Order: sequence, then C-alpha cells, then structure tokens
Amino acid sequence: MLKNHITALASCVALLFGATACGPALVIQNVDYSQPVESVLSPASDHSVQDLRYAVSFSIQSILEEEGVDSVSEIRLIRGHKGYYFVTASGFSNVYVFEPGESELQLKTIINVAEEGLGQPAFNQRGDHIELIDRATGQTTLVTEEGIR
Repeated sequence: MLKNHITALASCVALLFGATACGPALVIQNVDYSQPVESVLSPASDHSVQDLRYAVSFSIQSILEEEGVDSVSEIRLIRGHKGYYFVTASGFSNVYVFEPGESELQLKTIINVAEEGLGQPAFNQRGDHIELIDRATGQTTLVTEEGIR
C-alpha cells in the first residue's frame, strides 16, 4: 500500500514538472523593435495613414484634434527600441508617443517640443532614444517614451 502511494506521488510530481516544462515558458529577450529610418506617410482623405514597409495603419484624426488642426500633408513616424511609436508633423507642437496593443495604439506621452510648431521635422533612431530634428531651425531634441532626454 505504501508502494502505491509513493508511485502515485511520483506520478503527480512528474506530471507537475512535465506540465510546467511544456507550457508557454519560451521567452525571447533583448528584442529591438526599432525602425532604423522614419516613415513619411501621406494621410488619406479619411485621415488614415498606412506604412506598408512596417505593416502598420491607423487614423490620425485624434492627433489632429489634439493639435487643433484640420489636416497635414505628411506624418512622421518612427518606432523606438522598446517598441513605442513616435508621431509628429510639420506645424505640430508635440511628439506623440504610443504604445502598441492588440489592435490599438495607446497614448503613453505627449512631448511638447515647439510652442510655435515644428517647421520641418525629421526623426532618427539613436540607440535608446529618438532624435527629432527641426530642419527649418536646426534644433535637435532627444526624446524617449518618457519625454525629453
């Protein structure tokens, strides 16, 4: 009888360890989500933008409303090392940082970079931060998902 209990206990332990070893424990670490080059996207009439190269599309309507403008000719988009999307445009006062989710981009941070609005913005990937250059003024601002660096 004791032998049956030991056998049953050993079977349970084996099942327990086997279940955890076969479960979804595979983790890939140190993933770099960054895009090496910004995307310059032209909004459609419904204010949607689509980046075929990086397979992302979304509406910029809420960003336009936040900036108080009706439309822009181009949107600047880049994805940082940690996977956050940075969005801005000529005339915008801010850089919008979005965290990707399931079928959504959730606003993480609004970074005020130019009270009078950006003239000719451009993004560059720089390791753990994004470099924003206003080519109209030559001003450079380093930003992360948390704000100005």
